[in-house]
Amino acid sequence: MRPSQALADYAITEVLALRAALAHSVSNDMAKSKKRPPAQSHSQAPARKRGGYPPPRQSPPATMREGPSAPSLPAAATVTVPFTGNIRAGKNTYVYDAHTYHTKVPPEGIVKLLEYYTRPGQVVLDPFCGSGMTGVAAEKLGRKALLSDLSPAATFIATHLTSPIDADRYLTAVRAVLQEAADLEAKLYHTPCRCCGTLVPMLYMVWSYGVLCPECGREFNLWEVARDEKPSVRESKILTEFDCPHCNIHLKKRALKRTRRHPVQVGYKCCGRGLKEQTAAPGDYDLQALTQIQAGGIPPGLWYPKDRFPEGINTRQPIAAGIERVDQAYTTRALYAMAWLWHRAEHWPDPEVAGKLFFTLTSLYQRVTLFSEFRFWGGSGNTANYNVPFICNEQNVFRAFHRKANTISWYFQSSPRCPRGVEVRKASACDLGHIPSRSVDYVFTDPPFGGNINYSEMNFLWESWLGEHTDTRDEAIINAAQGKGVGEYRALLTRAFRECRRVLKDQGWMTIIFHNSSSEVWAALQAALGDAGFAVHGTQTFDKAHGTFKQFVSQNAVGYDLVLHCQKAEQSAPISGIDARHRQIFDFVRQRVTSDPRRYRVHYLHVARGDEWDLRKLHAEWLAEALPQNGELIGFEEFRTKAAPALVGISSGPLQPTLL
Repeated sequence: MRPSQALADYAITEVLALRAALAHSVSNDMAKSKKRPPAQSHSQAPARKRGGYPPPRQSPPATMREGPSAPSLPAAATVTVPFTGNIRAGKNTYVYDAHTYHTKVPPEGIVKLLEYYTRPGQVVLDPFCGSGMTGVAAEKLGRKALLSDLSPAATFIATHLTSPIDADRYLTAVRAVLQEAADLEAKLYHTPCRCCGTLVPMLYMVWSYGVLCPECGREFNLWEVARDEKPSVRESKILTEFDCPHCNIHLKKRALKRTRRHPVQVGYKCCGRGLKEQTAAPGDYDLQALTQIQAGGIPPGLWYPKDRFPEGINTRQPIAAGIERVDQAYTTRALYAMAWLWHRAEHWPDPEVAGKLFFTLTSLYQRVTLFSEFRFWGGSGNTANYNVPFICNEQNVFRAFHRKANTISWYFQSSPRCPRGVEVRKASACDLGHIPSRSVDYVFTDPPFGGNINYSEMNFLWESWLGEHTDTRDEAIINAAQGKGVGEYRALLTRAFRECRRVLKDQGWMTIIFHNSSSEVWAALQAALGDAGFAVHGTQTFDKAHGTFKQFVSQNAVGYDLVLHCQKAEQSAPISGIDARHRQIFDFVRQRVTSDPRRYRVHYLHVARGDEWDLRKLHAEWLAEALPQNGELIGFEEFRTKAAPALVGISSGPLQPTLL
């Protein structure tokens, strides 16, 4: 059984219940309109291919797209002013950690907005739902949620995050799977303890590329030359510049040509107090095992995807490194383990639990691929790119599966026991024909931030396992490989916002989470909102409490998210051009940092880097003031240049900074 079958068997009851509730809210108009086609039952579902994800349920025909309409009168306790409170929600929660996704809004922050704008039983829409955090928040408060996304991966993740099951039942299945896998894990991952000789599970293996010196043409192992290991992991790093060990010429890592990968280190636990992790160079046993695994390959009875990466912005890196297909993104050992676990989930007798086993496997994402970069302080991250690191960390897939299962079980255990009122659908935000006009009480969404993340490319890895890829025609991003610039991005957002306006009740609110460092992208968002018939009535920043290292140090990384509160406008608001606002920026920055300097300082915990002014927070707050007034906007780079003089001579005082 593929994920599609598990999803369909589990979700059909909840979907039909939600449809019934939504139909009841528009019953008067339904009686006056043509009959809507019935929801597709499980027995009517089209056949699904091997590795496939469920096809989208049938949408109503084109003639039904404008109706039926719900009564335009708003519910009681109409909200007349936008939310103005502080929105601060951290990422270190069970639900946030359960499954990775490229952008996620902490549901605790969404809860505050749902409490303000909606009442129990009302309908919330998120047409760019991603991992489904809006649905998680809605369920906590007893709201109904309509979630949709263009990506099969996103809707798969959202479906399972919004349908937790009993944690003990889930863990019983996980333990059974891992017990069955014990012999295979021994075959693939056992390594001898260097102290007592006992065979123990390897936790990870580090691989390093060999590189060629452009001066002398000789090869050397990057690990042996660029590794700068200190007593403290905070100070340990892989050097970006070093001398060739053969000819002593100074080299830059990024300019070197790679040859092939070499195993350079294994990590395991055995002897020693507290079973402290031990590291060692691969021995004869490890190298012989690798040779046997490579020669044997994957057993013919195990399926795994072989989809070719499409030409794109993020896919250029793996293709250039010789990783042209999805299966080539794994070591043979990791692919064997993934294929075995996928096969076991496919044949699990309980469809509901089978879906959660698939969900656990997709949560591993890049952690078990060649895109997983080695870090001295441990672990590995999932990033919104397919960078092929010079030194990668191959994790024991079975141990990674077990760790993620524990994390997911904590979410299941902490999840409230309440009726589930969430429908998840694969659909374009530009075409919400399955939703009646004026039937939604509130829209909360975070559309793609220009060209910051290429979702269809980054979801290609997941979707290859799930058996269905994103149709990119309506993907609202800036992507040269798709032939989409700012104009195309604006047009797609406009179509999406017009659909939101159609389904939203007349006095309803739409909240958008957004940010980008480019003034051009901000102008496109403003124009799309205006063209769609929305007006921005309020803004503030969304403090996610713990930023990423890249967010603070990268020149092009997104800074703080902004929250835009919108309502229907009688006519499109005029869009102002971009003009210099240097004096206003100087005065704004000066006033903020002198009144509370500690609020705008960043301190780095895991890397040796000096404290800095948090210009991204200042830029986000400046945008929050300018947007409701339809003010002229500038991008982060220009803002940083104009803000620098205002920071001269200002003391930060005793720090209580953001820790990274």
